[in-house]
Amino acid sequence: MDIVNIENISALEQKTMVTVGMFDGVHVGHRHLLAALLEGAATMGLHPVVVTFDKHPRLVVRNTRSDDKPVGLLTTLEERMAALASCGVPTVVMVHFTEALASLTACQFTRQYLLRQLNMRHLLLGYDNAFGSHKGNDFERLPALAAEEGFGIGHDTAVTMDGTEVSSTQIRLALAAGNLPFANRMMGAPYSLHGTVVHGRHVGHSLGFPTANIVVDDPHKMLPAAGVYALKTNIEGHSYLAMANLGPQPTFHQERPTLEAHIIGFDGDLYGQPLTVQFLGRQREVRPFDTPEALAAQLEADKQLIINSYTI
Repeated sequence: MDIVNIENISALEQKTMVTVGMFDGVHVGHRHLLAALLEGAATMGLHPVVVTFDKHPRLVVRNTRSDDKPVGLLTTLEERMAALASCGVPTVVMVHFTEALASLTACQFTRQYLLRQLNMRHLLLGYDNAFGSHKGNDFERLPALAAEEGFGIGHDTAVTMDGTEVSSTQIRLALAAGNLPFANRMMGAPYSLHGTVVHGRHVGHSLGFPTANIVVDDPHKMLPAAGVYALKTNIEGHSYLAMANLGPQPTFHQERPTLEAHIIGFDGDLYGQPLTVQFLGRQREVRPFDTPEALAAQLEADKQLIINSYTI
């Protein structure tokens, strides 16, 4: 897959079919749209292009609504690119998202980038797709611009699960509620975090459950709800089940959220090593125990339940 910065494109000679979006998560709804892009481009004899952004717009421009909060990313930039490549996308055009870019209306963005630089002949929109400045936006004028400039506009349909339209927002809501089965179904794969193993307080080791203390690489990456989770990880070509505590450690009066994973069946040194974990399911809430011994007994029960419930 070719990844090209928009600043490095003067004008494409190839006529293109374009879809625009953040594609955070590259979930099953996105994959439906991307399949339609590839099929439609082949039918029309156009080159399929995905236009996306290096940063989530809400990390650059905050809305004035009181309920607007920093967005938690489902995928890092690297994860997004890998997922788009796995979908067969041949060309991704990366746009550096700035406040100046955010000030462009939909028609201005379309003229300046999609038509002038990408030689677009067809624009494919997702079912809830919209782009352009919130202030003075003219997204509804795109059909008139299409008639004026001679390009087509298509619309993809929504993908629904259990009566819910699949979207990045719905996945974030499911993760925040600890509903891993639903989040993973909408993602089309287990939700994952990537980080580096660092030294912790070695409490798990003293209880007979040594843990890998994982610092997540991207501070904007969304963390699921606090809880005890079943995980899967891969170390040196071998897959392992793991159980993890995500969140505070009330038994030891630690309120700062941490991700500590006990990798079942692994005995080795991971300090300083990168590690990716996949979330398979949420076992229970985080809760305090009267004694370390009571916690150790619960951890053993959690471990056995994970071994009996999941395969790798």
